[in-house]
Amino acid sequence: MKRLNMAIFSMAFIILASRAQAQDFSACLNMFPNQVIPKAASNTVQDLCKIVDGQAIFAIRYDTNRKIPNWAAHKLTPAEAKGQTKHTRPKFTPDPDIIRADQAVDKSYVKSGFSRGHIVSAADMSWSEASFKDTFHFSNVVPQKQKFNAGVWLGMEATLRKLVKAKDQDIWDFSGVYGQIETPATVGKSPNDPVVPKCYYKIFVAQDSTTKRYKVLAALYHWDDDSKLKTWVKSVTSLAQIKRRTGIDFLNDVPLEANYDPNFWGVVMPENKGDCS
Repeated sequence: MKRLNMAIFSMAFIILASRAQAQDFSACLNMFPNQVIPKAASNTVQDLCKIVDGQAIFAIRYDTNRKIPNWAAHKLTPAEAKGQTKHTRPKFTPDPDIIRADQAVDKSYVKSGFSRGHIVSAADMSWSEASFKDTFHFSNVVPQKQKFNAGVWLGMEATLRKLVKAKDQDIWDFSGVYGQIETPATVGKSPNDPVVPKCYYKIFVAQDSTTKRYKVLAALYHWDDDSKLKTWVKSVTSLAQIKRRTGIDFLNDVPLEANYDPNFWGVVMPENKGDCS
């Protein structure tokens, strides 16, 4: 009987270990402007609400087929932006809430030519050690060329923190990817072989304190964009362009300002808007 009970326990443990935990964004509503959650564009996604010490810190729509996040959303507050602290960088690890076969492992990136690129910036979460460490799961990682990761992508990440501090107000950030390059289409070996995205984007959203409408700053990048930090402004684009390329309406039913506000964002909309197809 004892052996039978142990066998049943072991089988139950294996079954539970092979299943991702069911989640949704119900605890992460504040991560979305006006608490509006974008509709899923595919049926292979798993929604993850990351919570640390009882506080929702970011939301991820993860694609179990592509083995990378489609996008992530978080809200950065002035207190968080001003409370950045240096922490020891942990190793990247699989997310315990996702089946192991549905995500990358560290070996996926070894000698691949690609960096482990954060979708939600670790620096944005550095206001606490626990939140900082939670960005180092593979649910928050996509393959990125290092010059891109440490270039325009890093530049726009830093700009978010500067804007939040300068404006002294909350700003939301949607960061995501779409498409797939041809060579190499993935890195690592099956089943832990994440897709290498072709296109990357960021959307910043801020609410006007008077009109209560929302302002938007968006940018679209190509995977091999080797531009430097300050040149991310050349990739600024319209929200409509990102919707057209991704098929995702990130701010559906959110009251938006009619026109782009270059004075608020400190960035002029380029004549040739950023794009990636």
